[in-house]
Amino acid sequence: MRIANRKLVVQLANILLYMIAISTVFITGCPITQPQDTPVHEIHLKVPETGTGYYLYVPSEYVPSRKWPLVVTLHGTHGFDNALAQVKEWKALAEENGFIVLAPELISPQGILPVIRSLRLHDLKKDEKRILSAIENVKQHYNIDDRNILITGFSAGGYPLYYVAVKHPQLFNCLVARACNFDAKILASLRITEELRKMPMLIFYGKTGINPISSLLNPLASQSWEGFRYFREHKCFNAKIKAIAGGHLRRPEIAYSFWRRYWPKSK
Repeated sequence: MRIANRKLVVQLANILLYMIAISTVFITGCPITQPQDTPVHEIHLKVPETGTGYYLYVPSEYVPSRKWPLVVTLHGTHGFDNALAQVKEWKALAEENGFIVLAPELISPQGILPVIRSLRLHDLKKDEKRILSAIENVKQHYNIDDRNILITGFSAGGYPLYYVAVKHPQLFNCLVARACNFDAKILASLRITEELRKMPMLIFYGKTGINPISSLLNPLASQSWEGFRYFREHKCFNAKIKAIAGGHLRRPEIAYSFWRRYWPKSK
């Protein structure tokens, strides 16, 4: 009985620590530590056909005479992250290294509160249309290199990241999940294609997770491993996983460094 009570006390203490950590993150948000002093600003646009919005960063040296790589970056839970924050974290890298950044405004990212799976799938189907229409809209106005498009997500942005990438692997040459949520049951009905199996993937997470007080509760670590095992079981042998020192941080530079290895050679 004493052992059972002790376990209950430990569980309650961990839950309390987790709630304190979540409250701290909710108050401060996920801070953007990347430089913001780019020569040009990000812009907010809407897809005419759907009215859905997205943020875009186009480097100051953009010229339509050459093809440009594209990052499609998906934001995390509302209140903690958003499309504007995503484009802001990426824009300095984009300016320095010559690629365009697209951050769609989504409805499905929710990694804190429980969501009925059928409702999440309903929202994911809507976000699928938002993401695809935003990509198509950008392609209509900018010279995008179809061979070189990264899809990446942060935190609860993992839900639309995996859903869209598995359904449309032909659109992307690389996938990077940055401390992302994962649910294999959402993908259960989707077909795994040879294009997906060939895609380079990096799944990484912070060792201490979202909880700065105790690393015992790190659901994103376990979900990252769940995602890694899912892809390996489906013969996606280009999938890699990595634990990064520190907590629940944005880290676009790690995603860029991995993606950069797979940029196609210029013709």
